[in-house]
Amino acid sequence: MGYKRQIGWLALAFVLLAGIVIEVFTGPGGFSLKNLSPILNFRLPRIGIGVLAGGVLAVVGGSFQGLLRNPLVDPWTLGVASGAAFGATIAVISNSGSSLFLPVAAFLGALLAIGLVYILAGSKSGVTVTRLVLAGVIVSFFFSSLVMLLMVLGRHTLGEAVYLMMGNLGVVFTRRSGWLFLVCAILALAGSFWLIFHSRELDVISLNEEVALSLGVDAQRLTRMVFLVGSLAVGMVVAWTGAISFIGLIVPHLVRMVFGPRHRVVLPGSFLLGAGMLLLADVIVRTIAPAGLPLSVITALVGVPFFIYLLRTKV
Repeated sequence: MGYKRQIGWLALAFVLLAGIVIEVFTGPGGFSLKNLSPILNFRLPRIGIGVLAGGVLAVVGGSFQGLLRNPLVDPWTLGVASGAAFGATIAVISNSGSSLFLPVAAFLGALLAIGLVYILAGSKSGVTVTRLVLAGVIVSFFFSSLVMLLMVLGRHTLGEAVYLMMGNLGVVFTRRSGWLFLVCAILALAGSFWLIFHSRELDVISLNEEVALSLGVDAQRLTRMVFLVGSLAVGMVVAWTGAISFIGLIVPHLVRMVFGPRHRVVLPGSFLLGAGMLLLADVIVRTIAPAGLPLSVITALVGVPFFIYLLRTKV
């Protein structure tokens, strides 16, 4: 491993460690060894959710970008995150928010969204990446509107709807929901591991579908599997955090700037950096608005200028 690469891995680990440490020491009442209950009951679960959500969204985002050979796609721009939030909304308004139906509905919502995107993007000449991205944006807005409508009709507050559409880490666990979250976390991590395990195929298909076929990579099958596994991982995360934007978009690009384009390095690096960046975003949210603020407010403030930069230089 080269010297620059070692420095890069240390930097990613430092961002994650900094996010964890600052999360532990930041919050109402500060930090006291004599009163560890707020840390054990509130901050450590928040850290666990943040690491899972940031890491998984970044890995799925990096996989989608490699698969579609487009720097502007991620679970949010393709509508997958909004579709999962729609599924979670159905579980919430049917009073099934602490049951197995919650992650199942989120997963099915994510699958429905990516299916609609493919249908809308289809044409006589086939599916182009540009049409996929445009269809993803349309589907994302459509499901975000449905989330708002269903929450209001279900007599829930607008604040709950906003958190579902823009994300937060403030989950309060019961014994039952804690076990359910553990199962979802295992599935999300297994999905991320599957994507990382297929890094070589993603490297090949990111070059050209004809080249992939000549090297024995079935592009159609790989595309279906990446969308299926990515939707599963995103659904397991969004069921608990809501739809968090731009982490899956900007993090893989930052990692490529350090390590280059190979997915076997980009995807694990994206997990570390995505987890660390989401924890730091959560610290900012809790610092400027202790009463509550959706995470996407902060991630979008960073992500939108980065999106514009990519639009001007990479597309």
